[in-house]
Amino acid sequence: MDQILVGDVGGTNVRFALAHRTSQGTIELHHSERFAVKEFTHFKDAVTAYLSGIDGAPKEASFAFAGPKFDDEIRMTNVDWIVAEDDLVATFGFDRAVVQNDFVAMANGATVIPDYGFQTIIPGKVNYAMPVAVLGPGTGLGLSSILPGRPPRIVPTEGGHSAFAPQSDLEIDILNYWRAERGYVSAEALISGPGLHRIYTALCHIRDEPVICTKADEIVAAGQANPSSLARLCVRSFCDMLGTFAGNACVTLGASGGVVLGGGVSRHIAPFIPESDFVARFKGRGHGSWFVETVPVRLIQAQFVPLYGAAATLLR
Repeated sequence: MDQILVGDVGGTNVRFALAHRTSQGTIELHHSERFAVKEFTHFKDAVTAYLSGIDGAPKEASFAFAGPKFDDEIRMTNVDWIVAEDDLVATFGFDRAVVQNDFVAMANGATVIPDYGFQTIIPGKVNYAMPVAVLGPGTGLGLSSILPGRPPRIVPTEGGHSAFAPQSDLEIDILNYWRAERGYVSAEALISGPGLHRIYTALCHIRDEPVICTKADEIVAAGQANPSSLARLCVRSFCDMLGTFAGNACVTLGASGGVVLGGGVSRHIAPFIPESDFVARFKGRGHGSWFVETVPVRLIQAQFVPLYGAAATLLR
């Protein structure tokens, strides 16, 4: 059985697995293992750590990174790692090594996972015969576009670094708080895992309340426990902002085939979306509302989608 090494490399964690295509044509993962990025000086050290714990040496590898690709090289956005395909081949003896943006892999994975791997946010069937936007918050904010074709062409972007677009007085106050702190405020600065805590910090300042939660998961847990808490307002505000960004991505990329939300943060805040203004923000496009009126929105609930997408790059 031919198997390849796949990896999903974010700003916080790196996950590896071995992948192969079954006789039924599906992709299966096994020997999955996660490491903390901060434990390693370079990505090659993480690869070495994983390979030391498995039998055999895969001859091909495909890795998804949170960062843009230039030629055959990835430069990570939130980690000081630069990874080149030819360097990986030389170091590990791979016959082939592929590096790609993580939301290219996420988009690729979204096209191969079954319907039950999604949660419906706005009804409708995603149509890959038309452009589809794939986006989502993690350590950063990823955005890519799937263009029709056989196979589909996936275009990575750095759209998370576009300017944050407030749509309420409260969001303007949050923007002003962080603009005073950091100058330029990108969408990613607020619509991401670290951004959730930035929203919370700003709300505590605006409402003159103490900062109690120190991490994103604490904010989500506190919001779940108390519907009237500042943490709950924080998570709802996050969902509103995500709806605005998703709608902006839809009209900017011409994603008439649908919008797919991915990333671990999306799964964690998914229970709060129905009570938020996500749908209204997504559809509220003024004179352009006609474009998004029938666009479906789905949220990926399946695990390890970038790994499947990375695998699909080589296991055609």
